[in-house]
Amino acid sequence: MSPTDATSPSTLSWRTRLVRADPATGWDGRRWTSEPLEAGFAADQAIASWNLDPGRAAVVEISARMVGGDWHPWLPLAEWGAAGRRRSVSTPPSSAGAAPSVDTDVLMAADGAPFDAVRLRITLEEAPQGHPLHLAAVSFSAPDHRPEKPREPGSPEPSAPLAGAAARLRPLSQRAYPARDDLGGGGPVWCSPTSLTMVMDAWEVEIPESADEAPDGADPRVPWVAREAYDAPYDGTGNWSFNAAVAGGLGLAAVVTRLRSLDDARTLTAAGIPLITSIRFADRAELAGADYDAPTGHLIVVRGLTPEGDVLVADPANPGGEAGLRTYAREEFDAVWARSRRTAYLVTPRGHALPPTSGDAPW
Repeated sequence: MSPTDATSPSTLSWRTRLVRADPATGWDGRRWTSEPLEAGFAADQAIASWNLDPGRAAVVEISARMVGGDWHPWLPLAEWGAAGRRRSVSTPPSSAGAAPSVDTDVLMAADGAPFDAVRLRITLEEAPQGHPLHLAAVSFSAPDHRPEKPREPGSPEPSAPLAGAAARLRPLSQRAYPARDDLGGGGPVWCSPTSLTMVMDAWEVEIPESADEAPDGADPRVPWVAREAYDAPYDGTGNWSFNAAVAGGLGLAAVVTRLRSLDDARTLTAAGIPLITSIRFADRAELAGADYDAPTGHLIVVRGLTPEGDVLVADPANPGGEAGLRTYAREEFDAVWARSRRTAYLVTPRGHALPPTSGDAPW
């Protein structure tokens, strides 16, 4: 989860691009190396996604290229093993000042030293049989200092009824699960696994259960997802890349991306694709209708937008039942979402058609 300050300005525009690698080419024995993945601009952050077959243990690494220059050395991103053996590998900023560093799930450029491409490398613990890697991608971003195009006022946009998985999505509550000393702290901080369970359920995925870890009446699949997504060094279940990898291990195509605006969210949800979005705010007054503060970040599911552009969500921080289905005002939601650079988990069945893009759309 990106370490952006909850009180930092949220009016910035972000330049973003998602680049997908070819998971079938680049293998040398147990090791896969991507082709250079080009940002198309000078990026200061990148987030990697990978979807491996279940049971595959691997080390994931990343290397960045200085703008117009040489490649930096490989940096470890993650040790991906069985549940309980999944670890992010953060690296402190270099004393030399030019090399990038890793903060849990985000590659961070050094101040004044952006990068314009990265390579991914995945080394399996055992030799592959078949094609164990189904997706690998990188989401690039940077502040966008180009003149912002004003959003023209006008008639409300047409809004189709909720469709596809977005219409099937049923709300769940993270508050149904008690606090605990392991797995990051339990229900009070299980927004990401609860949101991911909602979306995978909407896609009708068979999710294993941990019935002995769920109180009566609570969905027993959420604790299982939380255990799968748990990152020991981070001591939490909100590692963005890990959540995508968990969904990928259940046969979905799951990628972490950063969208340009709520218009992108409208395009995807109108196609029936719910989005898990990362928001952040220090005071609940910033998001009318929220009954909690989220100074360190919170994950919620976007189901669609109203004709006026307000945001229909399934918020896991709810007292239960239909109380999780809420509508947040467009401007307020976008302000708290922009603090994560509009980060979203894009989760669909493998091979599911995504909406047509102009080539720059971050999916």
